[in-house]
Amino acid sequence: MKKKSIMLLLITLCAAGILWAQNAQDIVDRADHAFQGDRVYSTSSMTVYKSGEAQTVQEMESYSMEKNGKTYSLSVYLAPRRMKGTANLMIEDDLWVRFSSTGRIRKLSSSAKKNSAGGSDFSYADMGDGGQGLSEKYTPVLIGEETVEGEKCYKIELNAAVSDAPYDKMVVFITIDTYRYIKIDYYESGANIKSMIFSDYRTVDGKDYPFFYVMNNHTKPSRTEVSVDIFETDSSRVQDRFFTTGYLESIR
Repeated sequence: MKKKSIMLLLITLCAAGILWAQNAQDIVDRADHAFQGDRVYSTSSMTVYKSGEAQTVQEMESYSMEKNGKTYSLSVYLAPRRMKGTANLMIEDDLWVRFSSTGRIRKLSSSAKKNSAGGSDFSYADMGDGGQGLSEKYTPVLIGEETVEGEKCYKIELNAAVSDAPYDKMVVFITIDTYRYIKIDYYESGANIKSMIFSDYRTVDGKDYPFFYVMNNHTKPSRTEVSVDIFETDSSRVQDRFFTTGYLESIR
């Protein structure tokens, strides 16, 4: 009888663990939905603060799409003048950068995706990998609930599921009532290296999208603020021809 009780307890705990994991995936999928679309177009302004001092505002256009099972993204800098024409193209895990100073295009190594993009606190991976959601390369586990920025949130740990995941781990906070991302903590080698806070959610085409977010760097006195001006899903502005090195060569 005792063995049966122990066995029943183990089965119950196992079933609860499976349900817990399933719920975590469902929660993240619902939060990711706001970032997903066949063809997403946006414009934004980005300000880097170093030791509390604002640097020159950077303006950019971003395009992303998913086609035939592949994810594509392109970011083009419009301002300031010294950066106008700089562009980052990502196709799956491949990254090309057009440098405005020389007009040359370089394909960067996979490890370079972790480098700072435009001197900001965002990496190339941060700017290019999020167009179809944040959890594609991670396994989510629901670890609890916590109040963040005044919102009651699910606390979910995302552990790298593939070798080329940009971070070892992320901990995300998603609102319980609306399934919105409020905060993401990024980890490398066990350390929380930076955190992103989302706000100013607006409804676009039936989806809630954050029009303001801040990346706080925990390894140096720096933060980067992004204000979104335009956000469109299923946008006719996004064209297949943009996601080629040939198009990068035509940018001025």
